[in-house]
Amino acid sequence: MSVTADRTPVTQGVLMTAVSEAMYDQTSWPILELALADLQAGQGKGVLDLYDEYYSYTAGGWDNSLEAYFAIACLDDPGSTGPDDLYSHEAEFAAAAPRLGRSWMAELTFCSVWPVKSPGSITVTGKGAGPIVVVGTTGDPATPLQSSRNMAHALQDGHLVVVKADQHTGYGVNSCVDDAVDNYLLSPTTPLPAEVDCTA
Repeated sequence: MSVTADRTPVTQGVLMTAVSEAMYDQTSWPILELALADLQAGQGKGVLDLYDEYYSYTAGGWDNSLEAYFAIACLDDPGSTGPDDLYSHEAEFAAAAPRLGRSWMAELTFCSVWPVKSPGSITVTGKGAGPIVVVGTTGDPATPLQSSRNMAHALQDGHLVVVKADQHTGYGVNSCVDDAVDNYLLSPTTPLPAEVDCTA
């Protein structure tokens, strides 16, 4: 479906990206709902707007956040040795996530052919840095809570704040997480518990 002559048409890929963008924050769900209703009525602008937001598109063009993302992600976790190896796992992706599994393979394809090879991983412990607060949300679609737990546990003096929220990042969700983060930043000598539960 074409929205304007100078823009990409709304395809399955554009729609999947729009859905992914809306999953980052629960306040975007009603926006997605309206965009999907408009799409069914033959209007694709709402879906294209979400797609543009995901890729940081403005009337002046694109920024380089996508390039930066792959440059970082592919060195952090190169993944498969090549496209053939990657696509041999297609059935596993589809079984694990029937609606989105195959679409994520396209993203992983970038890393399977990324020209710069990773020099190897390093162990990050934050040794000597003092206390570091990690905030994780129970329903983060991009960074699962377990990843936040892993990060906090890997740090020499890591402290985890768990927030009940269906969004990416949790500061600002409630006074519990705000107080924990504010106290950490403004009163750095105050002792911190290993984990703060802000899910109530």
